[in-house]
Amino acid sequence: MAFHQRKLDSVEQYDKIILCYPIWWHTAPMTVGTFLESYDFSGKHIYPISQSASMNVSQYEQSVAFVRECAKGAIADNGIFTRDSVSISRYVEEAVTSK
Repeated sequence: MAFHQRKLDSVEQYDKIILCYPIWWHTAPMTVGTFLESYDFSGKHIYPISQSASMNVSQYEQSVAFVRECAKGAIADNGIFTRDSVSISRYVEEAVTSK
């Protein structure tokens, strides 16, 4: 099976980005950093989400700091770290509908 990867031309048309990722080695994966560094997120709102059975809150906080470092000019929310899918759904709904 072939994997087709399509790169976005821009993120200009988006005001809000829901960013879901695992925690690898105590932070977000480097692929997340590469994605964030590849586009201009100035003024964009980023909502980080991570869910894991084996990580702790400090690792999640490190990942949010990493997101903020890589997405220069973005407004990164503190996001949500939970195993509760209902809470994640609620967080996403609030993020999408907020102004």
